[in-house]
Amino acid sequence: MTMTMPIQRTRLALVVAAVVLVAAWLAAPGRAQDDGAGGGSVLRIGWAQDPQTLNPFVGLDEENFNVWSLNYDLLVNFDPEDLTPAPGIAESWEVSEDRRTVTFQLDPDKYWSDGPQVTSKDVKYSLETLGSEGDIFSGYTDEITSIKTPDDETVVITTKEPDARIVGGLFVYVLPEHVWGKESIDDITGSFQPELPLVGSGPYVVTEFSRGRIIRMEPNQEWRGEQPNFDEIQYVKYGNQDGVERALTLGEVDMVVEVEASTFGRIAEEPNIETKTSPQPAYSQLAFNLCPEKECPDAVFNPAIQELDVRQAIAYGIDRERINAIAAKGTSFVANSILPTWYRSFYTEPEQTYPFDPELANQILDDAGWVSNGDEPRTKDGEELSFDLYARNESPYHTQAAKLIAEMGREIGVEFNVRIVSTDKLTELTIRKVDGKPAPEFDTFIWGWGGDPYDPSFLLSLHTTNEIGSFSDGFFSNPEYDALYEEQRGVFDVAERKEIIAEMLNIAADNVAYLVLTEDPNLQAWRTDRVANIEPLCPAEDGDIICEQVSYEPVLALEPASAAAGTTTETGGDAVLALAAAGIAGALAYALGLRRGRRENEPLELEG
Repeated sequence: MTMTMPIQRTRLALVVAAVVLVAAWLAAPGRAQDDGAGGGSVLRIGWAQDPQTLNPFVGLDEENFNVWSLNYDLLVNFDPEDLTPAPGIAESWEVSEDRRTVTFQLDPDKYWSDGPQVTSKDVKYSLETLGSEGDIFSGYTDEITSIKTPDDETVVITTKEPDARIVGGLFVYVLPEHVWGKESIDDITGSFQPELPLVGSGPYVVTEFSRGRIIRMEPNQEWRGEQPNFDEIQYVKYGNQDGVERALTLGEVDMVVEVEASTFGRIAEEPNIETKTSPQPAYSQLAFNLCPEKECPDAVFNPAIQELDVRQAIAYGIDRERINAIAAKGTSFVANSILPTWYRSFYTEPEQTYPFDPELANQILDDAGWVSNGDEPRTKDGEELSFDLYARNESPYHTQAAKLIAEMGREIGVEFNVRIVSTDKLTELTIRKVDGKPAPEFDTFIWGWGGDPYDPSFLLSLHTTNEIGSFSDGFFSNPEYDALYEEQRGVFDVAERKEIIAEMLNIAADNVAYLVLTEDPNLQAWRTDRVANIEPLCPAEDGDIICEQVSYEPVLALEPASAAAGTTTETGGDAVLALAAAGIAGALAYALGLRRGRRENEPLELEG
């Protein structure tokens, strides 16, 4: 919802406002004199939501990964060219013939920012502790049976079954054992806040964390790799997405890594700003309550949603191209699978893609015995095709999509009662339990998921029976799918694994485990007069401008535009000062009417 409030100002009021603006400029977190880096070059990234904590054991926000991925390494990193496994803490690895043991040789040039060398002891601690106790890192180490450290530079990991995630999918940051190991498990999994500077092995470390204001990162003095061109990175928090995008146009920040779809086109027309659509392993889906009676005896839902004919008819009756064009403003693209096309090495389009065909949808429901009742929902045996459809009020795209789906549903005799609720409320409905068992209370909802950079296991796991009561929010259960999931996890050969995954994608599509609406790229923007040497990576050519969450290499390549061009550019604060001065001059000449809008912003996190 957009609210616009006209505000009339007198000449005196405008002068006061301009003075306040200058004062705010002087106190703003992005000003060079307050940089804390001796006035050196600063990369300012604006965002509307910041992490609640930097503690990786309890942090859940997507924004955490932007910071952690610069502060820490993984055991095996991701190649920014194609996202395949690349050296991280380990410089090399060897897989045993039975594929159950992987021996890693660590990079001797990896040092913690407080001086000590990174050793096998740090790796063992991180995998055993963060990998089991971390809220969003537990699960990656489930197959590990032992971690041996024959010397400081060797780690030997053994699994009970072959697990391809051990190389290229072990998404657990390596933490300094000499820092975190001093704390008890109860403390670090509670309200513990790490001291700053945040000791790390990456090219930057956090030196300031003022929640709701700024996260400041400065170069790791023990970093032995390519040296960064910026003396500081600042993540600057604004009250909402409008504020972030205004800051970009005014030059208060240099880059916004997530722009709203509704304003993306307009921002692209602003001077000195360039935009990019970057693919990512993320999608938006229409989910159904498919929880079996055995698993969820107290679930609350319209049982008609569990009829396959009904879900297939809904799939044919929804025009996803129209949803993209209207709700996502054409910034996404129609998806046909529970696995995004991002996973180039593993993606195969399912045989069933449900192209928009309302006539076929009506025919399926007719054949299934659902009686048409004109403008009212279809009925059969005392039941009617009337479902609650939840969407989060924080997401303009999803709320608009829900309304479109309700409109389309009427054309096939399916009623969707749109319920716009908070993220917290929708979470509560999906994770509800009774007597310790899942008891989801919904018929359908729209939400989204994001996956790991290279390995597809996480997104595939969402539809396994084992995840019911954990990450599964659609509660799909299929024994054949479960067996194939376990099989593909142990296959290291990419082509062979792809064939197994193709069978899984067909099962999910045939059963409409989800109706995936769109794959949702990252919408990014930056100031060309402030940042240079941007080369999209992760993957190369059409990827991300800074590889947020995945790789620090593109950030290391960035440099100030003034350095690249050999000229001096105006700082963001100077731009605001110029505007303020112009406002003061204008106030002395005439009164001005000012219109200012506020908009509720969409959270920038991908749940899961």
